[in-house]
Amino acid sequence: MQDRKSYDRTYAIVDLGRIVENLRLCKEKLRKGMAVCAVVKMDAYGHGIVEVAKAIADECAMFGVATVEEAITLRKAGIEGDILILGVIPESQYALLYEYRIMPSLFTLKQLKKLEELGKKNNTNLAVHIALDTGMGRIGIQTEEKGALKIAEQILASPHIEVKGIFSHFASCDEQDKSYARKQEQRFKNYLEKLKERGFTIPLCHIANSAGILEDIGTEYNMVRDGIVLYGVYPSKEVLHELPIKMALSWKAKISHIKTVPAGEGISYGSTFVTEKEMKIATIPVGYGDGYPRILSGKATVLVSGKKCPILGRVCMDQFMVDITGVEAELFQEVTLLGEEGGEEISLYDWEELGVFPYEFLCGLGNRVPRVYYRGKEWIGTYNPQDNLHLHEFS
Repeated sequence: MQDRKSYDRTYAIVDLGRIVENLRLCKEKLRKGMAVCAVVKMDAYGHGIVEVAKAIADECAMFGVATVEEAITLRKAGIEGDILILGVIPESQYALLYEYRIMPSLFTLKQLKKLEELGKKNNTNLAVHIALDTGMGRIGIQTEEKGALKIAEQILASPHIEVKGIFSHFASCDEQDKSYARKQEQRFKNYLEKLKERGFTIPLCHIANSAGILEDIGTEYNMVRDGIVLYGVYPSKEVLHELPIKMALSWKAKISHIKTVPAGEGISYGSTFVTEKEMKIATIPVGYGDGYPRILSGKATVLVSGKKCPILGRVCMDQFMVDITGVEAELFQEVTLLGEEGGEEISLYDWEELGVFPYEFLCGLGNRVPRVYYRGKEWIGTYNPQDNLHLHEFS
């Protein structure tokens, strides 16, 4: 990580201490000794997969990722704990599962046949989790279909496959109406009971996601998956907001230009905003190319000297403008796009009211935005994604 605490254009601050504390709060809510799979897919929801994983490695039982590449990134960074891939893996990457000790989600006989062949050829076993589709309609053994039990039985009986866990995923546990989540929970329970009747007991069982943790649904098993709550964001407005989690990410930028504009002048593309009087306007060198949502055009505010200043006109790819009339500000002054400043705050919940989906924003925070890591007030280091954008060698 680079030896920089800030940048001249823009940067995001990630408080690793808050992520650790958010995880501990979830664990305190659960039964003592329950395992937690920390979901760090999509670069830990934009927070930085390696830095986040290292910060919480001692606090969780395993990590959940979406791709083999994400799992290998963790291994190359020195993460030794269990890693579960929550999605489908291409056959071309099966050998990497053995090489890097990565657990796939297994749910078809075709997958089983290929992995069993590899295990037999290399005289080694592969740890896996069985995925069940209880109503999400995404991946997994469809629990209500004829022959659903036979698939799991064949996986469990395979000599070179070691089933470490079984899981499913809620489709609507973050909604006020929990009837469908309860239906999925019952399907999961019934499937496990039928396997037990046939003599199969699986070490780890998990269906509860972040919403399930908050709502205490699916938490009777011995593991849960902590995703968005880990980063201090509630899954929706409709879940219980009783756990005092704190958002780990804030976003800063520095004013690149200040000018006075007379009445009757259009601002940004399409002149969707026209000044009605003389105004003092600051240009912020950030845009949708950095992940700043274009839908916030003419709606959101930025904290300048601790005061909320409205965006004028459309957000461009690399810049947008704000009204700083009557506000003390100077060129290259740091402003807050997301987070706290001077007793005021702009949160993802504010943006959600304006049409931004918090998950999508976090995952879309661009590689032009360096991440600066703190644990409380202590600076830990900095990761600049742009340092890794190009190959150093060509073959």
